[in-house]
Amino acid sequence: MLINQGLDNDSWYVLAEGRYIAENGIYYTDVLSMHDGLNVVVQNYGFAVIFYWIFSVFGAPGIYTMMLILNFLICYLLYKICMTISDKNTNLSLAIMIVTDLVFGLGFVVTRAQMVSYVIFLALILILELYIKNKKTKYLWWIPVLSIIQINLHASLWLMLFLVMITYIIDSVNKLKLKLQGYKTWPLVVVGAISFLVGLINPYGIRMMTFVIPSYSNPVLKNLVVELEFFSPFSSMSEAVICISIVVVSFLCVFAKKRKIRIRYFLMFFGFLVLGLNTVKSLGQFILVMFFPLAYLYKDIRIERVIYAQKARNVVCIWCSLLTICLSAVLLFVVNSSIKAEPDDYLVAAVDAIDSDIIKKEEGTYKAYTVYTGYNDGGYLEYRGYKPYIDPRGEYFIEKVNGKEDILKEYVDFMSGKITIDEMLDKYNFDYVLINGENDSFYHWDSKRCEELYNNEEHEIRVCKIIKEKE
Repeated sequence: MLINQGLDNDSWYVLAEGRYIAENGIYYTDVLSMHDGLNVVVQNYGFAVIFYWIFSVFGAPGIYTMMLILNFLICYLLYKICMTISDKNTNLSLAIMIVTDLVFGLGFVVTRAQMVSYVIFLALILILELYIKNKKTKYLWWIPVLSIIQINLHASLWLMLFLVMITYIIDSVNKLKLKLQGYKTWPLVVVGAISFLVGLINPYGIRMMTFVIPSYSNPVLKNLVVELEFFSPFSSMSEAVICISIVVVSFLCVFAKKRKIRIRYFLMFFGFLVLGLNTVKSLGQFILVMFFPLAYLYKDIRIERVIYAQKARNVVCIWCSLLTICLSAVLLFVVNSSIKAEPDDYLVAAVDAIDSDIIKKEEGTYKAYTVYTGYNDGGYLEYRGYKPYIDPRGEYFIEKVNGKEDILKEYVDFMSGKITIDEMLDKYNFDYVLINGENDSFYHWDSKRCEELYNNEEHEIRVCKIIKEKE
């Protein structure tokens, strides 16, 4: 609540998606942007609808509170997993839970679908640990259920479930003299296969399961989206904390008295570390599993009680709990009272200027108007009912995904000057141009083909109305 006190920028296009699906049903060609015939896979359609329903009833505070509830579930699952790994070492489990969530909260507790994916991700690990601990296959039958929920809420992280399962399958094999743990392999393989097949239970079939491959391998998208860039150590405070955490965990693993570590924790640590170094987005999964080796290696270490008298401990616990609850409630009230259901005021004012111009001419038909916007602002235009040129759903504008045209590359070429303003205007019949930032190619445009409706020099945002030839 101290670090994140607002809605994520992606919330606006998610709300637009959820609103359309709730009112009209699933769509297979894009209905939000100005482009016709783009094949799409709304990989977060289930989450988008739930997101829109919560927003419709409770507004921005409802979305924010949902994020906090999901983070609470993440903490609870971290604690249960560490308790299982450490043979019920309560204090160690609580310590790991706290440290993990502190690091995790630096940039990964956000109002996005990935919060649901993190809960499912940890639920899978807990199920697998319970299967190993209790040697009962009944736990495994929850995994296909998680697969169905994941594919229909946030398909882009669906494959992560199988990366986790592979590490547990490897650790189950004890016939190669590798000193692996060794437990029944066939139930994991069978349930894994079933979980993969039930992934087909979604509105888009196999496309939902595979769309992420061309999306994240696209170099244009990788260079444009910050969360898909390579991890840059010490580029900010959060990256520095993550780097220090990696060093500390590695040091503690190397110098632990009990040197033998389960191969599944080793594989998850280094496997998700490699993914996290390749794309910042994958660091979330790495942080969640990073401290699990310590729960195993130090499970015999008992954290001493600070207060030995039982009565004194009870008094301290009660008063600390009441203080924590009261402070959290006050902070939640303060944050939810100040949280806005709109983005920055100047962007809202820019779109209001378009609204005002349209209402002067023909009230009630503004949804048919097309607007040029940059990558980050398109989602809010869609939420307001317009059809923008591009939006933060980057993968939708890649030819290998939409099956029509590589609009994302065209946008990058336009930003770099390879495509001129006149060429863009000749190709697209824009009604309005919303320019945000001096890096936009339209920013210094001064032409008789446009009429300026709004200009905020302080925040470098302008709105121009394109004058049609017939006008």
